[in-house]
Amino acid sequence: MDHLTAPASEPAETYRRADQRLRLLLLGDGVDSAGRVKGEEHRQQVMAELRRMRHAFDAVREDRAEKDAAGLEEELQRVASARSRAQDLAFVTPAQAAETLRVSVRSIYRAVQHGEIRAVRLTDKKRGALRIPVSELDRLLEVARE
Repeated sequence: MDHLTAPASEPAETYRRADQRLRLLLLGDGVDSAGRVKGEEHRQQVMAELRRMRHAFDAVREDRAEKDAAGLEEELQRVASARSRAQDLAFVTPAQAAETLRVSVRSIYRAVQHGEIRAVRLTDKKRGALRIPVSELDRLLEVARE
């Protein structure tokens, strides 16, 4: 058994070997001999090589598709994780919070003042712009459902 007919361990190697065998059959060894495809037997050999190449090619394509699918799944998980983190970092104004919770803006300010709603001030001043994390709104809506 020569190196061209030995079983290959990987689909890409199987494809490479089948390609080499096909080239030898069609074109010869490249030195001084012509290709051997002249009679029916040789055509059958060429067809067998073509089938081997097609099977090897399909195996490589399936292997790549599986790897691509795994990569796509990882990418989707990464995007979902990033969106989750972004939602945790997202903030709304007191007016937007009031609209979401269906209360007055004054009620939002009062709840923040009494520590019932977490919020951050954008400036150091006591009366700086106030922002409320979206995650805090989610928590309050969850409490309201119970």
